[in-house]
This record gives sequence, C-alpha cells and structure tokens, in this order.
Amino acid sequence: MIASGASNPLLPGNRSGATNGHSEQQSSHIRSCSWHRRKLDEWCLKFKGPDKALMQAAKHNNTQLISRIIDQNPSSMNLCLKNKNENPAIQAAVRGNNEALQLLINLGASPNTLLAGESYFPSRTFKAADYSPANFTSTTMGVLLGSQETNPNQPNQVMDIDRSISMTPTELVNTQVAAKNRSEISVLLASDARTRINTKIEFFRYGPFKQAFNIEFPPVLSFRTTSKASVPVSLIGQAILLNNADLARELLGRPNLDPGKPEGTAENLLTIFMHKLSNGMFFNLGNPLRQKIITSETFCRQILDSDSLIVKRQLLALLTMNFDSRDYQSSISEFNQLDMAQLNDRINHELSPPSYESAVQEA
Repeated sequence: MIASGASNPLLPGNRSGATNGHSEQQSSHIRSCSWHRRKLDEWCLKFKGPDKALMQAAKHNNTQLISRIIDQNPSSMNLCLKNKNENPAIQAAVRGNNEALQLLINLGASPNTLLAGESYFPSRTFKAADYSPANFTSTTMGVLLGSQETNPNQPNQVMDIDRSISMTPTELVNTQVAAKNRSEISVLLASDARTRINTKIEFFRYGPFKQAFNIEFPPVLSFRTTSKASVPVSLIGQAILLNNADLARELLGRPNLDPGKPEGTAENLLTIFMHKLSNGMFFNLGNPLRQKIITSETFCRQILDSDSLIVKRQLLALLTMNFDSRDYQSSISEFNQLDMAQLNDRINHELSPPSYESAVQEA
C-alpha cells in the first residue's frame, strides 16, 4: 500500500520513472555504440593495418588505441603531416574529438597544419574546401592555440584570378562567411597574444575573392588600388567588409591596432566603413574607430596625402559625425563645396587638440 502523499511511479502523469528509464536506455545505447566503435577500431588494426586504424581511432576519439598504435608503429605519425582527409589530427579536429587531438599534438602532430584549411575559393572551380578552421568548435581551437608550436601568423595561399592571396589564419577564417563558428573562431585567433593584427590582404576588384561572397561591396572604382591593380585591405578593414562585427570589436579593443597600418590601407578602410554606415550598419563601431584614427599618425597622413576629395570628405564626416543620430548623408554633404586645400585645413583643424582658451569657453 502506498502511503498518503507519496508519488506512485506507475500512475499516469508521473514521468520521473519514465525519464529515468529513458536516461538509462540512452546511456546504455551510448555505451553500446562506443563498444561497437572500439571493436571496429580493433578489427581495422588487425585487418587494415596501423595507418587505417589510426584514422579510425582519431574519428572515434579512441585515445587508448592511438597511444598503442604510435607506441608500436611510430611511423604512423607521418599521416599527421598530410593535408585534408588523410590526416588523423584533422579528422579529430573536425569532429570535436579534442582528447584525441590533444594526444596527437602531444605525439608530434603540427597544429599549424590544421590552421591551413583552404578557403571557399581555393581554385578556379571555387569548390568548398573539405574543412575550414572556421568550422572548429571554440574548445578545439583552444587546443590548437594552447600549443607552443602554433603559429597564428603562418601564411596561407588562395588563388584570385592568376595570382595568390596570402592570408593569415585569422584572415582566412574571416573569409568563411557561411561558417557557423566564423565570428567566435576569428575572435579567438585575434585575441591570441602571438597574433599580428596589423596585416593586410590584396584582392582584385573583379576577381574571385570579391565574387565569392554574398555581401555588397563598395563600388569597385571607389577602392584605392596598387600598381598591380589589386585592392589592399587591412585586417580591420576586411572584418568590416565581410560583416564580422565581433572580430571588428575585438580588433578595436586591442591597444596595438593601428588603422593606418599596413601602409596603403587607410583609404580603403575608410571607404569600406563609410559605405557600411551609408547602408545603416556598424554605427556602434563609429566612436571606437574614430578614436583609433585620431591617434594614428599613419592613418591621418595617408588621408592628407591622398589626391581623392571623396576620402577627405569621408574622414571629415567621420570626425564630426554624431553617431547617435545615424544621419550619414547630411554629415558628408556639408563638405562637398570644399576644395583640396580647404579639406586638408579642416581635417587638420578637427585633429588638433582644443586650445586652452576654447576649452575654458566650452566649460
């Protein structure tokens, strides 16, 4: 007989017993799957050899078998020198098997190989790569960045028309606009103390790089190009260009970010940012970017030395804009009647610190 007030797990509506039963059944299923995977790994080792078994063990996070294989067949670690699907470390990383990944790195796998995933436009066919670091989980990226061997500045090459674009892992991840973890992984890379953030890429105005994204770019003729007809863009400019607000905020929070570096990127950064403002985007980045610009001698010098009236007007609009109003057009139209010399004088005036007398009057 059930005591008054006690719950009866057999009564309709009482789910605790059913829930516990479901949990036990689920746990039993997981244990069964794990057992079958390990038996498959052992079968693979016996009949397919250590290399095939190492790949299987990495896919199944079977650290015990990984250790045994490498202990008995050290040459199997050579697989970790290969790219894409033939690399057990990559197989562990793309599946989030972080224990297996950490073990393989401890045994000699290079984390830099995993950061060299290709972009979505690696060739003329524009086929998606087999994997991208942008699809790793934050924990997996933490394993890679936790290694002293990791170089977050290593160059990766992708093709744009008939020339290659050199990209750091941060730049490469940022270009993976369709990847669900792009923002999170790019921020992790950019926040690493070893990462250089004043970097740039150069792409062609009409090349595959520009065509690879479903994002509106500024008019191509508004970009400042090099003598080779390519468009130089800094990392902060690339983050804003490809609508990665999280990465842009991370970069603007770094004290060593200089929006005028590398040399030759200031005009395109300004063009990109003001284009985004005109489309109602990134107003929340206006104040921090303006503060960086005001303190960057390299940025201001490049704009003052420019022969473009438009970029000078854009800088003045940025320097004088009230970012609470979100009125971009009225800000820039104010300077349309100024010539080159007048624009430079006004820019210098806006950049000059207020005099003691004017500060007293304002107070």
